[in-house]
Amino acid sequence: MTVRELQGRDAADLLRFMKQYFPEEEALLGTRPEGFFEVVRRIFRWDVRFVLGLLRLVGRPIFRFFVVEEAGRLVATTLLTFSRRAGYVSMVVVDPAWRRRGLAQSLLERARAASRARRRPYLVLDVLAANTPARALYDRLGFRTLRETAYFVQERPDGGAPPAAAVPGLRPFRSEDARALVATARRVRPAVVEEVLPATERELTGSPWEGDLLASERAAWVIDDGAGAVAWVAAAVSRATEAGHLSSPILAESLDPERALGLVATATRWCADRGSPRVLAMVPRENERGRAALVGAGFREAIPVLTLYRGVR
Repeated sequence: MTVRELQGRDAADLLRFMKQYFPEEEALLGTRPEGFFEVVRRIFRWDVRFVLGLLRLVGRPIFRFFVVEEAGRLVATTLLTFSRRAGYVSMVVVDPAWRRRGLAQSLLERARAASRARRRPYLVLDVLAANTPARALYDRLGFRTLRETAYFVQERPDGGAPPAAAVPGLRPFRSEDARALVATARRVRPAVVEEVLPATERELTGSPWEGDLLASERAAWVIDDGAGAVAWVAAAVSRATEAGHLSSPILAESLDPERALGLVATATRWCADRGSPRVLAMVPRENERGRAALVGAGFREAIPVLTLYRGVR
């Protein structure tokens, strides 16, 4: 049994894991095999691997993807990405034939050690609220609930949002909008959430290489009342998934709910115009205005999720 980093040859096994062991999420995402394999090929291009290797060499890896291999076959996986103050774990899965052997715990320990090496004080992960066995494991490992969140979905978006001109103040997002929007986002975040997962300008501006690497297209909009942006939402579509994606909306208290609905509907229509049969958004419970705008634009709450955290020491 070997614990190692993900390799390009693991793509088929990784897709199998996603399809078999994440059925609730997969029913919403609709991973497209051809697009998924394209993304894997891009990640393992020589130039991308060179840059990622340099970043790791100087202590700034973008992600780590740990797998357990047995007899040439993947039997467990864990993906680790890095936010400002936390290592963020996802895709914690063990093949049923290899469960109850401590593999998930071992991989989480790898993730904890890697986060500590990156000087991140916290380790964070999401788990479906209904996944009792996984929650029991995380509880034993010292994880606590950080926040409640949920996947929202709009099925068969029809592009029926009002035209952009019908939403007063609507315009494309600009990087200089980020500071005010981060301040707005922080006003509704509980102190513990801001400590572990602080709102950052980079979350709004996105990464310059992300679209090319993930075979995706992204757009973002704000509502500007003349003194700066008071609302924001971003949308993305990828060849790797059927579903389009919306960010958790940032909406100031002063914003008219009808304008908030128009902002969300504009982003939803953008996804629909690019062929998305449904659109997803993952929104924390404390973002009450964002949730209300999604529901008003035709979304429904689909899957409750808990975000858990623990210290890395």
